[in-house]
Amino acid sequence: MNLTTTEESVYNLEPISSPRLAGTVLKVLPKLLRIPIIGNMILYFLKKKNKFHKVISLASDLSILPLYYPLHEMTDEERQEHDNMIDASPLSLEELVNLKPSHSDENMEGGDPPFRHWTIYDFTTKYKNGEITPTEVVKRVIKLARETKDKNPMIVFINEEDALKEACESTKRYEQGTSKGVLDGVPIAVKDEIPVKGYHVARGTTFMEEKVENDFPPISRLRQQGAIIIGKTNQHELGLGTTGYNQNYGTPRNPYNTDYYTGGSSSGSAAAVSSGLVPLTIGTDGGGSVRIPAALCGIYGLKPTFKRVSADFDLAPSVESIGPIAGSLNDLALGYAIMSGATTDDFRHQSLLQPNVHLFNYINPPRSLDDVKIGYFKAHINDADQAIVDATMRAIEFYQSLGAQIIEIEIPHLQEIHLSHAITILSEAYTSTSKYYVTNKNDYSGEVQISLEIARSFSSCDFLSAQKVCSYAMDFIEDLFRTKVQVLISPATASVAPKIENDILSHGESNLTQTAALMKYMILGNFTGIPGLVFPIGYDGNGLPISILLQAGHWREDLLFRLAKVGEESLLPGGIRKPSEYKGVGLNE
Repeated sequence: MNLTTTEESVYNLEPISSPRLAGTVLKVLPKLLRIPIIGNMILYFLKKKNKFHKVISLASDLSILPLYYPLHEMTDEERQEHDNMIDASPLSLEELVNLKPSHSDENMEGGDPPFRHWTIYDFTTKYKNGEITPTEVVKRVIKLARETKDKNPMIVFINEEDALKEACESTKRYEQGTSKGVLDGVPIAVKDEIPVKGYHVARGTTFMEEKVENDFPPISRLRQQGAIIIGKTNQHELGLGTTGYNQNYGTPRNPYNTDYYTGGSSSGSAAAVSSGLVPLTIGTDGGGSVRIPAALCGIYGLKPTFKRVSADFDLAPSVESIGPIAGSLNDLALGYAIMSGATTDDFRHQSLLQPNVHLFNYINPPRSLDDVKIGYFKAHINDADQAIVDATMRAIEFYQSLGAQIIEIEIPHLQEIHLSHAITILSEAYTSTSKYYVTNKNDYSGEVQISLEIARSFSSCDFLSAQKVCSYAMDFIEDLFRTKVQVLISPATASVAPKIENDILSHGESNLTQTAALMKYMILGNFTGIPGLVFPIGYDGNGLPISILLQAGHWREDLLFRLAKVGEESLLPGGIRKPSEYKGVGLNE
């Protein structure tokens, strides 16, 4: 395969410029797209303007077979290194749950302690001490979720009877001095799209409502540890958007300023954590849908390695992963450790090839990073708002001060990779929901209708070319992590949370420039299957969170957690700011 690139193809960072569509225009355009001749002309113009032809052009120059699923099997050398680390540091859920929270009160030397979210440790410790009970907590969370549903719809489906029953059972276990697991009695919420027993799956619509017989495997694992599922969280309709807008259940608002979006598509999941309703939620990430809202809401989010968490999605099977969103890094690590690992039902058993789940050097991380090589793509980082660029460069300098080797890299054909991801995820989404589109097309928001019409226009040549680019991207990223760096660092998003304009509430908006700014640093991870972790490192002049994204090679989530653990307090020395619309469980506020 020829990896030679021109200067233009190395960067491909020209800004995307597209008119913002809202109101009546957004309502009418989908109907025009369905008129054969007129629609074909508009779609041709849209695809040409956004340079989709570059995918076929690059694919024709690649002497490589197409690749659909971005699965990476460890080499013998990688597996030996992994096994050696396991022998040196076994993983313990009990040690994870008992870690003191960052900015803990007892670490303060006088003065008022900084704000921090209640953690899983806080809940389980107070349960054990008899200060509160799971029943009290669950009743309070349900009450808050219902009270906020009109103005800030975060948790939109609640099975109160089941949640209270589980809470009562958990309360009895604590009274008897027994425990089901490290999450016993802890309230969590799960994104609408994820199958959970006792709920249907609507994917942010009003007409899908597919019945669920059993929990997805990661949800079962959370229940086995005693977690109580309070309800299903709101999401961007069909997951095809980055703002979190939802015309059916209302649009979740950013807890730091309700005039701004949460980001999407796991919008309700991020808002529920950031506002303090629950310490942990579960989202899905097909193009940044866990990491974008976590970043914009000033909390922690992880997209694991593809297939690290057992889930077969029909909506976007080759790019989507389940990931945790949490108010603290410790809770993120705990959620990841519980949910991860292969099952016998996984993807025709291929994910049985994955290594055992681990978090090396997390509980007691060495301060020195002289064994870590961190890569950064300078031109790509600079393609963000200045406050975000400055915060990211400060983070790079911090890691360098601890001994990390900082290496400037380039990512060739990045635009073609992004376009290939768009072809892939849109084609998958349309294919999996086509039966609904035939009968309910007008029930979707205008933005989603436009996306699905574009998906319908892709040819088999477009899709196959995108998979050749996927194969190229996989070869590049595997070589990068094998020979040059261990971690990539970048902004999480190129802008802070966008403002919710008044004209979007009835029909939504389609804003490609805004979408590109939010997805810019995310897509490579979804298309190649590598893990990525976001955490807050600052705030802009309006008090909106700024976050960074760390990415590593397949199965190396441990590196991401190690660097985040070392950096979280130093990169945000004043601690996380309390959101202006913080609700909390009402038991310590």
